[in-house]
Amino acid sequence: MKAFLNRKLTIVIVLCGLLLASISVQAQNVYPDATEMDPRPVVEWMQLFYDRIEVEAINAPAASRMYAYAGITAYESVVNGIPGNYSIAGQIQHMPEMPLPDFELEYDWASVANAALSVVIESLFPNPSEETVTAIRELRQIQAEERIKETESAVVRRSMDYGDELAAVIVEWIAGDNFAETREMEFELPVGDGLWVPTTEGTRPAEPYWGSIRPFALYYADECAVQPNMDFSSDEGSAFYAQALEVREVGDNLTEDQQAIARWWVDTPGITGTPAGHWVSIENQLVEQLDLPLSRATEMYALVGMALGDAFISCWSLKYQINLLRPETYIHEYIRRSWQPYIQTPPFPEYPSGHSVVSAAAAEVLTRMFGTVAFTDETHVLRGEAPHSYTSFEAAANEAAISRLYGGIHFRAAIENGMRQGRCVGERVLSYVSLRPIPQGE
Repeated sequence: MKAFLNRKLTIVIVLCGLLLASISVQAQNVYPDATEMDPRPVVEWMQLFYDRIEVEAINAPAASRMYAYAGITAYESVVNGIPGNYSIAGQIQHMPEMPLPDFELEYDWASVANAALSVVIESLFPNPSEETVTAIRELRQIQAEERIKETESAVVRRSMDYGDELAAVIVEWIAGDNFAETREMEFELPVGDGLWVPTTEGTRPAEPYWGSIRPFALYYADECAVQPNMDFSSDEGSAFYAQALEVREVGDNLTEDQQAIARWWVDTPGITGTPAGHWVSIENQLVEQLDLPLSRATEMYALVGMALGDAFISCWSLKYQINLLRPETYIHEYIRRSWQPYIQTPPFPEYPSGHSVVSAAAAEVLTRMFGTVAFTDETHVLRGEAPHSYTSFEAAANEAAISRLYGGIHFRAAIENGMRQGRCVGERVLSYVSLRPIPQGE
């Protein structure tokens, strides 16, 4: 009798073990790990976004906002598939709680991202062309069909339904960032010595109220503002005159390398995916170079995206407070009437340099995420330019910043102070938003 009971107890223990093993396997199926998933579907979306922003000729500040929301959407789509990671909701005060998946069911995180990005990206274009709408909807369908080859169709459909639900909340949140309100605001150009005037007759100022757009991680637009440390002066012995003279002399003696640098980073809206988009292009290339999984790639897109968005808000807020004239205007008035910059002067005030602020912010985030990384940027190779190689993200940001001196459109003070402002933006994003636990020892 005792032997029988022992055998029965053994059978019960074995059955319990099998049951626990089954539950464990089911849990693994219910919670697939995005740290092992292919990031290419999200890279495809970010590249399509870059391409359509170029085609739709979205201006530079507006594009930075769009990239930021896309990065956040990508991350929030997969965060529940990244063990231990945190949602951005609750870390930036104005962002609402995101809907949660049903944790008793299985989800395919790439499909969640596919659906959510398709909805959010289409919503971000103010008046998209039929071609852009078609491209977005076609990529959604193509990716859905590809995912069905990898997992059950019911799981893909469930995941895309959840992505659509997530996107609806994000789209509603986006609507409250003051973008729509700034479309209707009139701007009166200040007049006075040293103040900005458009260098092309009939040109409208670009986004004069961008500083009133709701920031992403920053508490307020001017949190990182670096005020000018050089007073306007037409005196030939002044620091201001010396900096203008530098712009003219550099512009008159550009080497082929300096010309190539100016062209590489010009990133004109309507011809490229804008300056913020250049850093998104670099991110796309880094995914492959660093062999990033879906989880890490979306962390990058979210953090860098918020830095790009806040960098433009921070920069543009200060630009229209200082309203400093461009080197072209100053040189024509006080040095040489016939002088022309290497690249066309854009339609907004000079100080600080937008390229400096945005590039320093992006480089700060990327360096904190991945360390010092040497890389080759091929963003404009298809436009006939040779690829550019860098020893670090900071080196790339420095080149982007000085390219504006070579282009003849910024004084050195705007470049150097802009870099300081951008590094502050990047630091604030990393201080205010934590996406994952910090490993012991870091």
